[in-house]
Amino acid sequence: MYSKMKLSRFNMIELLKKPKYEGFLSGFHCRQLARGRLLDQACHEESEVFVLVSGRLRLYLSYEGREFTLSFLEPGDIFSTHSRMLIQAARESTILAISVSRFRQEVVRFPEVSLVMTGILGQVLAGTLDVIEGIIFHDVQYRLVEFLLALAKERGQAKGEGVAFECDLNMEEISLLIGTTRQTASSLLNNLIKEGMLERRSRREFLIPDPDAMETLLSQQP
Repeated sequence: MYSKMKLSRFNMIELLKKPKYEGFLSGFHCRQLARGRLLDQACHEESEVFVLVSGRLRLYLSYEGREFTLSFLEPGDIFSTHSRMLIQAARESTILAISVSRFRQEVVRFPEVSLVMTGILGQVLAGTLDVIEGIIFHDVQYRLVEFLLALAKERGQAKGEGVAFECDLNMEEISLLIGTTRQTASSLLNNLIKEGMLERRSRREFLIPDPDAMETLLSQQP
């Protein structure tokens, strides 16, 4: 499992600032999204490709009144509204958007961008399968532990006392990722801290003293 926190190792904003991509962003227009707003196509004749400049967007599916979070988009991520996924501003966000038809024209000149886009869509598909597997086969504690271990692996730094990592998600965002309520996510996180499996150094900084011990929690589930 990956942490669902970053869909690509590339920051498209920085990548497209390079001289060889000069002119690529000229066809994009800037849009502001308030927190909680859905990015929809109601006022657009065709789908768009967009790059997230700032903020955070949530990708999710909605079925029979339930929401299933697939991933978060972080600044520098590129994505498209041409899918069945809903895209919501988890925080006040700014995007640069372009129509799909215009994007296709630009990609002919810059094929590397297309390769990045393909990789991102593959990650989202993996996230969809993770959501399905987690809901069917694993309980909420399993999903929380799996998320923390994945985040530590992606962002962590080994120290003498364990593996330290940052998580700038609030409790509501964590609960959306693991498919539970905010109260349940908070309770389970506090239990891990009380059991010594996890330390919270500050609002954003965590430490896993013994990743192998935390890993055993995944094998304890029936």
